Amino acid sequence: MRAFRWVAICILLLAVTGWPSGARGQVIERELRERVVPKIPIAVAGFAPFAMNGEDLGRLGATVLAADLRFTNIFDVMDPATLPFDPKTVQLDQERPLFPGLNSLRIQHLAVGQVSSRGREAVVEGRLFDVTTGNMVFGKRYVGDSKFYRLIIHRFADDIVFNLTGEKGVAQTRIAFVSAVSRTAREIFVMDYDGVNAAPITGNQSINLSPRWSPDGRLIAYTSYRNGNPDLFALNFDSGRRDVLSAQRGLNVTPAWSPDGQWLAFAMSAGGGTNLSLMPKGGGTPRPLTTGPAISVSPSFSPNGRQIVFNSDRGGSPQIYVMDVEGTNLRRLTFQGNYNASPRWSPRGEKIAFMCRLAGNQICLINPDGTGLQQLTTLGNNEDPAWSPDGRHIAFTSTRMGPRDIFVMHADGTEQTRLTNNGRDNYLPDWSP
Repeated sequence: MRAFRWVAICILLLAVTGWPSGARGQVIERELRERVVPKIPIAVAGFAPFAMNGEDLGRLGATVLAADLRFTNIFDVMDPATLPFDPKTVQLDQERPLFPGLNSLRIQHLAVGQVSSRGREAVVEGRLFDVTTGNMVFGKRYVGDSKFYRLIIHRFADDIVFNLTGEKGVAQTRIAFVSAVSRTAREIFVMDYDGVNAAPITGNQSINLSPRWSPDGRLIAYTSYRNGNPDLFALNFDSGRRDVLSAQRGLNVTPAWSPDGQWLAFAMSAGGGTNLSLMPKGGGTPRPLTTGPAISVSPSFSPNGRQIVFNSDRGGSPQIYVMDVEGTNLRRLTFQGNYNASPRWSPRGEKIAFMCRLAGNQICLINPDGTGLQQLTTLGNNEDPAWSPDGRHIAFTSTRMGPRDIFVMHADGTEQTRLTNNGRDNYLPDWSP
């Protein structure tokens, strides 16, 4: 009964109420470990006015591209007013005379776009130039239905990131989250990384929780009460099919995918206690990872798939633990604070984000060896951290503006920005690959 009550309060009833906030403040010295890398100065030009479907796609394209590049925290995107020319007047094949002026401002790259149409399709000619050498880094034509115009620009932004850093950008990624659509229903929604185009992927007028993207982005595992019991489901985006993965009586909650996408770790309350189990991606007989009367939930795999971080009250209060994927070599990570939960391993493996109760619920980071504790948030109650696939950003839930909403921030805690603002509770985010 103790196990069920604790999980019900901490996982399920939070769909209706927020986290408690009565916690003693503790001072944490932020550890700045990552090397500061200068941002790449870049200018966005072109995108002359082009009307389509009642909207100026030129203006929208320039705005979205600049926002995408700025969000990466890699680029210093120049204010158009500081450029020695009107960026909207720049046309393709007329870029080279601009380079001396840009060089004098120490601007290293120039991104140029030109918008046109082909029937119902929007066409964007995108080019990226190295201002110093005068060479074109790449040029590409993007074509798609005009209703997906923002996605076209996101592709251009991600190509710029990849060509200049060798890393995959996040502009085309999405964030899944839970939204309280009524007093009793909690549905799962998916939105673009910047909070635009939110749409439901469940509609069963029940409680749906803990969405988790598979590593290939084709599946979302989640818990649903649609059949009366908190069962574990998987939604296939390609086929639209929804499969029940685990329907053991009691809790089947907090799923996590292995990095290769072949396994799911999740928490079950069948058999006494609430323990973690490992199961093949398509369902099957779960293999226990933890045992006993304690409550162990919220698993997250290390990037190499060899370890799992989770939270458990086996020591008397919810704390963060790490074990090998076989369930062996268990060790406790957190000792500061009387409530630490919802750990998520970073994609690069060097940090673990989690909810720490320090003057309210906050987002903290810790190294996998238990050192280097950092507090990233201070305003309101903050929970449910979820890493972007490049490890540069964290989505999380915050009450700082009133109801729970989805926010994002850079991994160092800067630029905390609200994504959802619909007047209802939005929480439990998960970032797509």
